[in-house]
Amino acid sequence: MRFRAFRASVELLCSLAISAFAQSSPPPATSGFIAGTVLDTAEDSPLRRAVVTLSTVEARPQDAVAWTDANGRFSFAYLPAGRYQLRVTKDGYQPAAYNRTGNPNGPPETIQLAAGESRSGLILRLKLVSSISGVVVDEDGDPLPGVRVMVMRPEFRRGKRTLVNGPAGMTDSNGRYRVTGLVGGQYAVAVSSVNRPPVKIHPEAVAGEPQQRYSYGSQYYPGVDRTESATLISVQPGQEISSIDFRLGVQPAVPISGKVIVPPGAGPINGVVVNIMRQDLTNSMGVSVPPPDYNVGELQLAPGAYILVAHASIDGRQYRGLQTINLGPQGLHDVAIPLEPTIDLSGIVSVDGPNPGNYMAAFVTLNPADDIPLNGPPLRVNVNKDGSFKIPNVPPGVWDINAGPIPSTGYVKSMQLGDQDVLTEDMTIRPSTSEPLKIVFSTRAATFEGDVLQGDQPARAFVLLAPEPKLRHMAGFYRTAATDEKGHFEFNRARPGEYRLFAFQDLDQRSIQDPDFLKPFERYGVPVTLREGPNDPQKLSLIPPATPAGAQP
Repeated sequence: MRFRAFRASVELLCSLAISAFAQSSPPPATSGFIAGTVLDTAEDSPLRRAVVTLSTVEARPQDAVAWTDANGRFSFAYLPAGRYQLRVTKDGYQPAAYNRTGNPNGPPETIQLAAGESRSGLILRLKLVSSISGVVVDEDGDPLPGVRVMVMRPEFRRGKRTLVNGPAGMTDSNGRYRVTGLVGGQYAVAVSSVNRPPVKIHPEAVAGEPQQRYSYGSQYYPGVDRTESATLISVQPGQEISSIDFRLGVQPAVPISGKVIVPPGAGPINGVVVNIMRQDLTNSMGVSVPPPDYNVGELQLAPGAYILVAHASIDGRQYRGLQTINLGPQGLHDVAIPLEPTIDLSGIVSVDGPNPGNYMAAFVTLNPADDIPLNGPPLRVNVNKDGSFKIPNVPPGVWDINAGPIPSTGYVKSMQLGDQDVLTEDMTIRPSTSEPLKIVFSTRAATFEGDVLQGDQPARAFVLLAPEPKLRHMAGFYRTAATDEKGHFEFNRARPGEYRLFAFQDLDQRSIQDPDFLKPFERYGVPVTLREGPNDPQKLSLIPPATPAGAQP
């Protein structure tokens, strides 16, 4: 967040004191005024000393800051005509922005302020953050200090649930942990990375017998070792969930060994390293692999699913190799990790629509879509003036494409790797890939407006524009808009295509990622076909308030 003052010539005094309304004289007639109140969502009570930031919506945004008084009030005075947004923060609460629906999870609304206009009575609502706590003990009930505890939130990628790392903490000397800073929602909890090896008591030992090693491994609540078996814990705003406890039993570590396979006839090889990652968790370890045989010496690991990622530089070009294994009780030997060369991916960005010469792309970025981290700088390059680009050292794998900026009135029209559609399908890079990546932007997106009614009365709502079912996995195709006090909404940058419109009283934008989220509401959806440019207006009925988002109607 920027904290820069407005220009002195603008004379933004902003009433930065806590008693923001206590002004000695009214502002000049040509100056505007924005004021409101910050409330606790659950209690509907005013919040003191919340930090409210007023930002201009310009190419070079500027900020002013006010603190709420004992009644939760704030004000900004001596404002010139322009476009503004309001955001609010407070310790112990989830950050929020002002929007017409008052939903803390909603997008910020742009406030258009005319010369001399006063906008008061604006309401910003904050939700309390939450916490999860518990204790981690070993199989004998003794506390385990130094255990990393991860709180993970579910996301849906390509229609499948995955868990994404969120806040984390460590157990103290009594094995206790508390992870805070959570907002309302569902979470999985996992433990890993015990800082001390387990000790298993052996009353007798045989001379010459190798010492058995043990490991605590990793675990999801409630005592399972796979992502799909993890229980999701529902957390309400401000709720403190306790007794999320773990008992970690020791298990024999098992051996694994293998070899990095170097391409025949390879030139000078430098820095061969193998990273070993748990498939369900982000913890990993790195092992240097020495020449000339590039053997991965015998390691002792807890049983489970792993990804082995080998990296090397050969003749100045980067190579990478992947191997997925399931390490059972007997261990694994002679695991082969063949190195594959990276490629240089060339392409071009072009523009369709009115006035294409007024727009020029700036960058193209590739992000791993297979959860295999990069061992190097991000794959991001600048676009040349003629629209061409080249991304060096792209490893084989599945990649998401990000290019931009998208024209202010446009959309991403197509992305193709050779003749393959990689806008709505995965882009898989192989060592043999030689086709160019062609990205097309259009400067003419679909626009339309409409109204939401509850019965015969205008309704405040979140309007969701959802693509046809076969494209519901495309997060970038969704659009949301908030209605004004007259129930009116507008969409200005939609992608042409087949959609359904839904009007929710409340909407958590994270729910959209769930492919099953809209199934209970399909009968409320209004089908629309959007074309480039203006489209016909639409009228929607508010989904009944008794049917909260995510529940069966």
